Amino acid sequence: MRPIDFWTLMTCCLFWGGNFVVGAWALGNNPVPPFMLAAVRAAIVLVFMGVFLFKPLPEKFGLLLIVGLCVGAIHLGFLYTGLQTASASGTSILSQTMIPLATLMSVFFLKEKIGRIRTGAIVAAFIGVCIMVYEPGGLSLDINLVYIFIAYVSLALGSVLMRKVGNIDWRIYVSWMSLLLLLASGAASILFESGQVTTFKEDGVPLIIAAAYGAVFVSIFSHGQYFRLLQSYDVAVIVPLTIMTTVFATILGILLLDETLEPRYIIGAAIILPCVYVIARRQKSSKSAPKMMES
Repeated sequence: MRPIDFWTLMTCCLFWGGNFVVGAWALGNNPVPPFMLAAVRAAIVLVFMGVFLFKPLPEKFGLLLIVGLCVGAIHLGFLYTGLQTASASGTSILSQTMIPLATLMSVFFLKEKIGRIRTGAIVAAFIGVCIMVYEPGGLSLDINLVYIFIAYVSLALGSVLMRKVGNIDWRIYVSWMSLLLLLASGAASILFESGQVTTFKEDGVPLIIAAAYGAVFVSIFSHGQYFRLLQSYDVAVIVPLTIMTTVFATILGILLLDETLEPRYIIGAAIILPCVYVIARRQKSSKSAPKMMES
């Protein structure tokens, strides 16, 4: 990998990690409605990318819309809802389960085959997930981490289905995904949330900061560069390096949000991250490994 591409990917990981921290700060410390935040983020993206809505539509446009819902509205809806109380470090660790999830889904949707080592790594990764989402001392669920997990199930599904869409300009994809996100999140905010006008008046600063950060640094820059890199390098080269997202999010969460790493996060991470690395490395043997995205 060329040094400039390596450092570009590290910058993407830094921005992705920062998105967990910014989202946790905006939603956890301020009464910012999560669907409203997602809608504002999408609107900002469309200010920059809306012109690509008028480009010729891809052949499999219907499937593109399904992918856009999975990666955009459903993923971000659950992600922002979970970030209202879930820590940035715990969320970033749990986000790494997207790789084994997408690998498992590829067996059903893309007819890929996985060996015993991969299967064992997937099972172990899910054990790590269970450790993270259950509160110690009882059988009660940490519901917000469950929301985070659902968000990454949706993202994994969208990432696998993306393989069936065909080659499209990433800017067309980002623009349509953002339009779907704006419509779905806007409708959800109107139906299930209240006080939007008050939020703009009293908590407009954290709302705009989080939305602008997610729009510019994540939706446009990081997703765009990630797609470009996946066109130049094998998935097995790119995906393992995205583990650095968790490292950056954990460091930023401790430095900026004064977070404390829970023991279950450490135990879960110790199980999940090596499994993710094993699965990603073994994708090298498959020409149809799923291309994956971060939120």
